[in-house]
Amino acid sequence: MKHIALRMVAVVVALSVCLAPVAWAAEQDEGPNPAADLGLGVASVFCSIPYGVVKVSMGLLGGIVGGFTYVLSGLDRRAADAVWYTTIEGDYLVTTDHLRGKKDFRFTGVPPEKPRDAR
Repeated sequence: MKHIALRMVAVVVALSVCLAPVAWAAEQDEGPNPAADLGLGVASVFCSIPYGVVKVSMGLLGGIVGGFTYVLSGLDRRAADAVWYTTIEGDYLVTTDHLRGKKDFRFTGVPPEKPRDAR
């Protein structure tokens, strides 16, 4: 278990070091730069693959837990919606706009302020 954790830390550090020049190049807003766009596109793919797996897993588990919450709370839709919105909503892909800082990145969703009408 210790070796797996050490390898994961090494991969995260290596990705951070590799992606730092890409992020720096993206900040240099000197007009269209195909190399920076290509680098950000590749970085978004490599970031989206592990992140997407984690986010989809969280969404599936949140859907299941939200269903249990709905049943165990006496069919309270607001309680289930709080779980569903928090776990299912959010970004599933890392885009180049996220890497450039032009768009906010959300792992979790935010429940609406007003409750939805009962269906």
